[in-house]
Amino acid sequence: MISVLEIVSGQYDSRAAFANNNSAERNSPTDGLELLTSRIHAMPKPSLAFVIPKELRGERLDRVLEKLVSDHTRAQLQKLVRRGGIRLNGNPVRRSNIRVQGGERLTIIGVQVAAPPGESRARNAAELRTLYEDEFIVVVDKPPGMLTHDAPGVLEDSLSALLVERLGPLPTHRGEDRPGIVHRLDRETSGVIVAARDASTMDALAFQFRERTVGKRYLALVHGTPVEREFEIDLPLEPQRGRGDREQVAQHGSGKTAQTAFVVEEAFGATCLLACHPRTGRRHQIRVHSAAAGHPVLFDKLYRRPDRAPLPDGAPLLRRHALHASDLEFEHPKTGERLSFRAPLPADFDALLSWLRSQNS
Repeated sequence: MISVLEIVSGQYDSRAAFANNNSAERNSPTDGLELLTSRIHAMPKPSLAFVIPKELRGERLDRVLEKLVSDHTRAQLQKLVRRGGIRLNGNPVRRSNIRVQGGERLTIIGVQVAAPPGESRARNAAELRTLYEDEFIVVVDKPPGMLTHDAPGVLEDSLSALLVERLGPLPTHRGEDRPGIVHRLDRETSGVIVAARDASTMDALAFQFRERTVGKRYLALVHGTPVEREFEIDLPLEPQRGRGDREQVAQHGSGKTAQTAFVVEEAFGATCLLACHPRTGRRHQIRVHSAAAGHPVLFDKLYRRPDRAPLPDGAPLLRRHALHASDLEFEHPKTGERLSFRAPLPADFDALLSWLRSQNS
């Protein structure tokens, strides 16, 4: 089976595909499949083209795609459909549940397949660690390296896509690309996150976040140790001009209000463990505020400071910033009960923290 990934990565040889086409697996549901790749290298985007076998007549499009491109999950392929990356007889299709007739020309337009920056992560819905679930909400422990919701040009599964795969349709009235998502965690940030299973629940949760009645606690390993055990940063934030992927402390009274309370949990000399309590929910808020206080998060590629010394030899190195959403507390949107959830430290964060403790004992 030839994959979109082989073409995107430049590993696909169309001449070899033609040579090997007649010797393909004969027991496959794609037996007799005509692979149309004669001009693939001249296309502006890498793509694969097939003629759908007649024996697949009546099958849903997403199931046909699973059979033809076996190294991608259904959620990934459904996402590709929604973004116009699938065409039938030259026409883009936006729904993955349509039935095929057999004999149509199916074109799959390649997109970026990004490698996750964190440790090993859930690759399918069954591997997600669920902390709580009922008919209204689901609370999960997001692994590092996973997007909270879909992002342009990235094919890999996001948390929201995996939740849809597992739970079925989730509310999208707050964004078609983020079904069920009420709040988000940065891709490299691990930890607890809640998603809504219906529209009224989503609105009720969003109201709590907007009114700042949700309790949030993060753990961060940072450079240096603050003089005061408890301190608060109240600095508005705004996007950095010309660098849309990052924020900065706002200049000249502009920007959005941002407040974070910090508590030193453990000190290790050149580093420390901070408990971070964001009162507001701005993008990268904890990371920018801790850097503004002179204590950037370890391994933060966007907000690190060149004057900070690296960790000593022998320290476990993280492939992502050392920030974990450990606790989340809110009222259940239907019962009114105050719920509290805690996500355990992921293996990479725990290994570094254990090493720091051992050096300090």
